[in-house]
Amino acid sequence: MTCKVGFVVRNCDSLYGLARRIVGPTLTHAVLRLTFFNHFCAGETTEQIVPKMEDLRRYGIGGILDYAAEAKEDAAPKAAAADCEASTVGAPLSSRTYDYQGEAICDANAEIFLQAIRAVRDASPDGFAAIKLSGLGDPALFERMSICLEEMCRLFKRLSDGTEEVGPRVPYHCIDRSFKLDVDTFSEGWRRLFSAGSDDEVRAAFDKLDADGCGYITYLDWSESVKLSEITRLVQSCVSEGPMKRAALTEEELKLYMNMVGRVIRIMDLAQELGVRVMVDAEWMDIQPAIDHMVLFLQRKVQRRRSARGVQHLPDVSQGHAGQGRPNLERSRREGWRFGAKVVRGAYMVSEREKARKRGVESPICEDYAATEENFHAVIDAILEHSAACGPKAAAEVLVASHNRGSVEHTLRRCAELGIDRGNVYFGQLLGMADNLTFTLGKNGYKAYKYVPYGPIAEVMPYLIRRTQENSAILGSASVQEERAMIARELRRRVLRF
Repeated sequence: MTCKVGFVVRNCDSLYGLARRIVGPTLTHAVLRLTFFNHFCAGETTEQIVPKMEDLRRYGIGGILDYAAEAKEDAAPKAAAADCEASTVGAPLSSRTYDYQGEAICDANAEIFLQAIRAVRDASPDGFAAIKLSGLGDPALFERMSICLEEMCRLFKRLSDGTEEVGPRVPYHCIDRSFKLDVDTFSEGWRRLFSAGSDDEVRAAFDKLDADGCGYITYLDWSESVKLSEITRLVQSCVSEGPMKRAALTEEELKLYMNMVGRVIRIMDLAQELGVRVMVDAEWMDIQPAIDHMVLFLQRKVQRRRSARGVQHLPDVSQGHAGQGRPNLERSRREGWRFGAKVVRGAYMVSEREKARKRGVESPICEDYAATEENFHAVIDAILEHSAACGPKAAAEVLVASHNRGSVEHTLRRCAELGIDRGNVYFGQLLGMADNLTFTLGKNGYKAYKYVPYGPIAEVMPYLIRRTQENSAILGSASVQEERAMIARELRRRVLRF
C-alpha cells in the first residue's frame, strides 16, 4: 500500500536519508528490515536466504538469485513522472545500474557475482544467478562498443544498397537486416568505402564471410565475423573519416574490453564447474548491443560445453521489436547451440523516453500498454514457434517474467497449441509479488521461479527505493488489483470465521 502513496514514492530517497540523519542508520534499518526489506529481499547473507529458498522449494518454486547491493546512496533513481507511471505496468525485474569507479571496483563486482553463483549452488541448486555486465566494466565503454557494433550494422546496409542515410538515422533496433550481398555488390561497395587491394584480395574477403559457400552474405554471416579487436584495424583503410572510423575502439579501450571479457569468463567458468545456470540481464538501449554481442559469445561458448547453460535476457520488448531476437534464433539453429531468453515487458522506460526526447530521435519504447502487450506476446510466440520447429532436443528455453495473468495464460495456451514440452518454459515473478501466479504454477508442475534479491540492507536500499518507485506503477495494473482483491477476500473470510 505504501507504494501507492505518491508523496512517499516521489521522496523515498530523501526520506531515507532524513531518517538516517535523525534517528541513525541502526534504527532506520531495523524498521526497514521488518517492512520493505523482508518483503522484497530474502536476507542479507547467503546463510540467511537458505530458509526462504527451502520454503519456496517445498512449493515447487525455484530461485533467481540477485546480489542486489548498490554501493552509492546518491545514485538512487528519481521518481518516475506521474504521467509515465502507467507505462511501466508489468515490469517484473530491477533496473539496477552501476557507476564505474575503476577497474578495481569491477574486479570486486566480479567477486560478488562469483559469490552469487556459489549461493545458488548452496541455496537453490535448480535456480539461476542473475548478473549485470555493466558491473564488470565501464558503462561508457559498453556504449562505445555498442556504437561500434551499430556502425558495423549500418556499414553492411551501405554495402548492400550503396546509399547513405539522409536525415534522421533509423534507430539501430529498427534497421532492416533481411538483405543479402552477392560478390559483385560487395566488391563495388568495398572499393567505394575502403582502400581495397587486388580483385583476388577482395574476393578472398568475400569468401571468408560467405562461410557456407552459398554465393551471398547475409547479416548473420556478417555479424558472426565481427570482432571488436579487428574493427580498429579495418577502419584504418577507410577512404574518408566517417561514423565508422570514429566509432572504432582505441587500444586502451580494447584493453579494458579484454579485462571485462576476462571477468565474464571467470564467472562462467565457475558456473560450469558448479553446474549453475546464469542469467545475463538486459540493460538500457545505449549499451544493449554490446551486451547482446557478449552474451552471443557466451551462449556459443558455454552451450557447447553442455555442463552449464547461459541464458540470455533479450532486450526488454518495450524497448524494441518482436523481430529483434529472430536473428539469434536462426543463428542458434545454424550453429547448433541452444537458445535461451528471459522475456520481460520492460525497465528504464522513463529514462529511455527522456533520452530520446533530448536527442530528438524516435523513442525505443512502445507507445502504450496495448502495444507493449502485443510485442511481448509476439516475442514469446517467436521463441515457442522456433522450439516447435526444432524439436525437443534443440528447443529454445524461455523464461516468461511477468506479473500479468493474461500473459501467463497466453504462454500456456500457445505451448498447448504447438505441443511444446513444458520443461523448456519457465515463469518468473518478483519475491513478494504475484504469489497467486507463482504458487499456482509451482503447484501444477510448471517451472516457476521467484526473483530473489539479497544483500546487506545498507547497500540494498537503492535497489529497494527503485523497487518502490516501480511498484507505484505496477500496483495500478489490472493483474495486481486482482491480486489485492483476492487478498482482501481471504482476509474477510478468515476474520468472519470467528
